[in-house]
Amino acid sequence: MARQNYFEFIKGMRFDAKKEIDIVKKILQEDIYIKNYKTNLQEFFSDGYKKYYPVEKKGQHVTFEEKFTVIYQRFTSVDCLYTVFEFILDLYSEIINKDKFAINYVTSKELEEIDDYSDYTPETEEQFEIWAEVRDHTSLMDQYEKLCERLEYSLDKTNHELITLDSGNRIIVEKNVYASEVSQIVSETSIEDAIKVLEYNHFLNKGNIQRKKEILLSLAGYLEPYLKKFDDPEKLPKELKGIYNELKIVLQTKGADTDKKGNQIPKKIAVFDNLSEMYNKGGLRHNNDKQYHLDMNDEELEQWYDNIYSSTLFVILSLEMGKNLSKLNELKKK
Repeated sequence: MARQNYFEFIKGMRFDAKKEIDIVKKILQEDIYIKNYKTNLQEFFSDGYKKYYPVEKKGQHVTFEEKFTVIYQRFTSVDCLYTVFEFILDLYSEIINKDKFAINYVTSKELEEIDDYSDYTPETEEQFEIWAEVRDHTSLMDQYEKLCERLEYSLDKTNHELITLDSGNRIIVEKNVYASEVSQIVSETSIEDAIKVLEYNHFLNKGNIQRKKEILLSLAGYLEPYLKKFDDPEKLPKELKGIYNELKIVLQTKGADTDKKGNQIPKKIAVFDNLSEMYNKGGLRHNNDKQYHLDMNDEELEQWYDNIYSSTLFVILSLEMGKNLSKLNELKKK
């Protein structure tokens, strides 16, 4: 076996979520000094939790430490790590939105850049007070930056990413290049549906069949106008006719070649027709028809929904590809 170099060794290391949680705890509890007083990042979050975290988010957990402990006890492995990160990010967001000092805090490196390249001079008493607080709290922000670096490391190692929902909440989802591309496409008409494309991959949605079903129904609503039109290729409007002509070349078609009178008729795009069937007979809607999912257990049903999700991404990407190919042909004619 060939000897690994150091960088190959680093790349091949298994990600240990429990060890990463221990590192997060260490960063939270590591001593820092503010105005010559010893404190730590956990005390900053504890104070912010008490003052600024909404009651509806606190629930029955009175302190930061209690909320953290409950998360640690309820979840395991990567789920625990990312729930902790989501909680801390949410708490930090509440603090900087409500504390006139914290919103201005910067790291020591950022402060150096301000001093070197900015001519900013406080003018009012309040500005002097804020600026003094900013200078006093660089060690705190340096520590918070360490925490963010661990988050970036964990996301990279587990192929996840941080996204922002339309509500402003930030969640961690599995990184999926196809989902990201589809989200961009869908965002042109619906930001809400675009976010749901990504939310489907949220790590806590694993096993959450009901939420996955809700997201799929939302995406079905987005796609339905297109699927209905492609169900009858003869009546396609002009703007979709070009897309159809391109897709029937690169994708499989299905259906009869001629009608009852022997007239040639256009075939359906198979994957579009199949996706409609998946939605209608796969436990998502139109339950009056024969349903394919009735004998599935929860694990099988979740896998079935995941398959429908993947097929939905493929259809949306196919529509975009057809649009691009149609545009290419128009350019060729010029």
